[in-house]
Amino acid sequence: MNQQKKNLEITGRLICPLSVGTAAFIEENGGMRRTSKVLRMERISPDEIRFETCNTNYRLHLIRQEVTA
Repeated sequence: MNQQKKNLEITGRLICPLSVGTAAFIEENGGMRRTSKVLRMERISPDEIRFETCNTNYRLHLIRQEVTA
C-alpha cells in the first residue's frame, strides 16, 4: 500500500465483487460509494478487505447480508 495516499477505514457491503482494474461500489450508511480504479487488494479475514485505489488506501469491514426466506 502506498503510504502517501489517504487512508480510509469504512464499514459496508460490496454491491458487486471487488476486482483489480475496476471501480469498487460499496453500500455504507444508507448511501453508495464509488471508488477510483482498484490497483491491488488483499483479504485480511472473512469480514475485512484491504485495497488500494488510484487515490486512497481502504480498509473495508464487511457487513454480512442477511438472507430471508
